[in-house]
Amino acid sequence: MLLLGWCGMVCAQQPAPPLQVAPGVWFLVGDSSKGYSNTTVIEMQQYLIVVDANYPGRARELLQLIPQLSPKPVRYVLDTHAHGDHTYGNSLWTRAGATTVAYAAMLSEMQRYEPGRWQAAEARREDVRTLGEDDVQRPGLVFHGRRMVLQDATRRVEFRYLGWGHTPADAYVWLPQQRILCTGDAAVNGPRNKLWDSNLRNWPRVLQRAIALHPRVVLPGHGASGGVEILCGQRQFLLDLYAAVQQALRRGEEPVAANIVLPERDRNWVPTDLTQDIGIVAAEIRAGRPAGALPHTWR
Repeated sequence: MLLLGWCGMVCAQQPAPPLQVAPGVWFLVGDSSKGYSNTTVIEMQQYLIVVDANYPGRARELLQLIPQLSPKPVRYVLDTHAHGDHTYGNSLWTRAGATTVAYAAMLSEMQRYEPGRWQAAEARREDVRTLGEDDVQRPGLVFHGRRMVLQDATRRVEFRYLGWGHTPADAYVWLPQQRILCTGDAAVNGPRNKLWDSNLRNWPRVLQRAIALHPRVVLPGHGASGGVEILCGQRQFLLDLYAAVQQALRRGEEPVAANIVLPERDRNWVPTDLTQDIGIVAAEIRAGRPAGALPHTWR
């Protein structure tokens, strides 16, 4: 059973306090009304790892909050993908002495879309404007291949690339001893999916690889924490959405006008208006290429 869907988070009056999911591992839910993503803090023997830089406003909050969890310095910030709510606070962390890390494909993603998305964020977000910067700071360290490992006497942390799902640069943070998986937006708990940069045909396959890790705790990019049901539910939603759009196209119907209704099992992931998601899936199927490889404007 899901612990709490995104709709429940929106209705909360106060931000949820940090949740300690294991000794030295904290999960902090971001304020969705401000566009913030979630954050995970991982304590190593001599330093801390933060999962996702977040927007600048949240990064400033975290820089004040994290010392209350542990006095150790933040050495690494692991950006799970290139979207602004996960990376636009990068420069604040590096000024504080941390190294930002990402999968290598993030550099080409940022080269493709920035500074255009940064400028769009500046127009609507004061926390981005007040940085006084012209572009998002690129990650200071990237890894190639399938994983990067940070390990000491107390813990092993694996930064893993499992394939193109939500974005070409998705990276998961896996703690094998505690069986904790941080997913970024490759899996969210609630109707918070952004599909434009996705490979929708491949995304369920990537999630199956994550499921095969048999995580005990899943910490999503948005929404409350839970277990493997978050991965399974995210995967089933994508499969059902893709199949419904594909069937409409085969019948010669325009999917957006086909009154597509997904099964009840997908309810946690279905937004109030599914029109854009249907249109993105249809564009991928018609082109025979990943949606994220098609020319598009971020919405």
